[in-house]
Amino acid sequence: MAKAVHLGAWFLLGCIASSSVAWLGALHPALTRVMWVIYIMCAAALVVVLLTDDAVRPFLKLSEHDYYALLIAIAVSIVLGGMLSWLLGG
Repeated sequence: MAKAVHLGAWFLLGCIASSSVAWLGALHPALTRVMWVIYIMCAAALVVVLLTDDAVRPFLKLSEHDYYALLIAIAVSIVLGGMLSWLLGG
């Protein structure tokens, strides 16, 4: 139970961070470029981690299912945080 709460807290932290980046990008037109740079860097990092999964997974000492679940959770938190900020009119 404690592990689920811990992972849920990290997921919510990712959503909050993504929402904050999207909100800052909506605040001023000059920050929109910074927002896109942050999102593009996150997407590039996820692609690199997916391509190097055989080298990264043993380093993190995760099983294959846990590793891909972690990557999916990171991607969903980034998308969910940004979309939620957009849907709320930010």
